Amino acid sequence: MNARRGFESHMRHCDDASGIQIGARDRPMKVSIIIRTYNRGYIIGEAIQSALRQTLDDFEIIVVDDGSSDDTADVVERFRSEKIRYIRHDGNLGVSAAGNTGIKAAQGEFIAHLDSDDMWSPDLLARLVAVLQQYDEVAAAFSDVEVHRGTQISSIVGSMRAFPKLLASRGDGSDVFLFSSREMYLCLLEEVPIKPTALLVRRRVLDEIGGYDEAWRSGEDWELYLRIAKRYGFGYVNRKLAVMRVLADSTLAKYQEQDKTSLLRLAVSEKKGLVQDGEALQVVNRAIYHHSKDLGWIYLHTDRRLKSIKTYLRGFFETGQVPLIVRAGVALMPLQLVSGLKSMFLSGGRLQG
Repeated sequence: MNARRGFESHMRHCDDASGIQIGARDRPMKVSIIIRTYNRGYIIGEAIQSALRQTLDDFEIIVVDDGSSDDTADVVERFRSEKIRYIRHDGNLGVSAAGNTGIKAAQGEFIAHLDSDDMWSPDLLARLVAVLQQYDEVAAAFSDVEVHRGTQISSIVGSMRAFPKLLASRGDGSDVFLFSSREMYLCLLEEVPIKPTALLVRRRVLDEIGGYDEAWRSGEDWELYLRIAKRYGFGYVNRKLAVMRVLADSTLAKYQEQDKTSLLRLAVSEKKGLVQDGEALQVVNRAIYHHSKDLGWIYLHTDRRLKSIKTYLRGFFETGQVPLIVRAGVALMPLQLVSGLKSMFLSGGRLQG
């Protein structure tokens, strides 16, 4: 689907979305905070509180309820803040549609997305807005995110392969880094160091490129970032300004599989337009290799051996990476033997190679 056609079609469709306007302002503001949610009434209040505690005060909050069947509306209404607007979809249209609904309703110069189970540091908006105000050449600014998974705490940037190397190459100890369109595009081809909950984008850029492509039910953020990076640079604040919580109800394995499937499909799709760009082809092939490896491993350890083998082989035919053929051979072995190999060669949760 063409992203702009899909976006404009959605904008017409969403005129029928039911809305409960808890608060309203009759003038534009600096930032519109969009909270997309579905059945998160038990935790969305913490996300809203973290938004209301921002040191930068010129913002609105738009809660887009994607057809929840729980008490989300009641939780939002209890805040009774003039900064909050609540919009409800009649059905579950998906996260991309919810994002486009929020963008349509937004009055701010800058757009932020706060996931309903995440939280912000009080200075997130102030720091990201400062970058966009100081550097006109960048379309968006983002920060690192602290990830809470039970008692384990990590960070998004710390889990990346390519982006930390890009930061280290600057070596100036700065809190703020600027990346050109080309630098950011090549980085995003390989991995996604950006989480929507720690990103601020200029509204005019979203209007220009067409918002979320609703053909993508998962991986929609990466697809959007790639389109932005093809035209504009990004700013990065080297601080953890948001907290992302991996909750039990997130059915982590299911979402990991969905994400890897979408990321692999998007990487293969993006590769088709890079036949004249040798550098980008090399980068996207690395991404296809890693996504194929990870997705094949997920299939193998959920007893879907044939899908695992097909994933490895397709990855090999796309990239020519021999280790994927080896993995396809491993997938043919009895599971007990595979488990033995895993104990011998596993490093950091993945087979070497």
